[in-house]
Amino acid sequence: MEYPEVSLATFCQRPNRFVAICQLAGQQVIVHVKNTGKCRELLISGVTVALTHSRNPNRKTAYDLIAVNKNGNWINIDSQIPNDLAATALKSGLISLPNVPPVKSVHREVVYLNSRLDIAGTLMDDSPFFVEVKGVTLEANGLAAFPDAVTTRGLKHVQTLREAQNNGYHAFLLFIVQMTGMHAMTINTKLQPELATAIRLAQAAGVQVLAYDCQVTPATITVNQPVIFDLERDY
Repeated sequence: MEYPEVSLATFCQRPNRFVAICQLAGQQVIVHVKNTGKCRELLISGVTVALTHSRNPNRKTAYDLIAVNKNGNWINIDSQIPNDLAATALKSGLISLPNVPPVKSVHREVVYLNSRLDIAGTLMDDSPFFVEVKGVTLEANGLAAFPDAVTTRGLKHVQTLREAQNNGYHAFLLFIVQMTGMHAMTINTKLQPELATAIRLAQAAGVQVLAYDCQVTPATITVNQPVIFDLERDY
């Protein structure tokens, strides 16, 4: 994935979760933040950020904030991109689902029970599967973690995956880690212990949890390689 017309800027402040003020080419601009999470450990005054320019005249802001430089490493914070990356990588085989036949077809945004799951499809043996995708921007010392804010929606999705697995589907929870260099992926249990518990129950029912990191530059993001998921790691 490559973004158009990317410029580097300096982050100043975030008045609310939707917009930020950045210093670009000697002037302050109001930009749309493509992530409604807290991102407190990333969006710190003075850090270098990447902005992509939109020429849509109907927009309120001309720029989107898409990535942040943290200690020399770029982290993509676009919350819309993980689903696109996952769907494309599943179709191409770059992301493989373990212990099942290869993927035959992929569909986006499918309603199941009381949830809208990110990806559904069939395997080569015509058995159905679901994949729920979560983007990850939180890390500390090479350990990636999810979430950075309590997510009731994410908790519901995990519970739905467990029900789907019990009802005969192959169910997967996929974390797209929007950075590289991570040695493991875990859950931010201190922030949301209910989510960690739900994932344990889902795994016991047969739901498989996967994590893949990404190569990130200011203007690009591509799926890279698997990352170990370890629920017992403390973030």
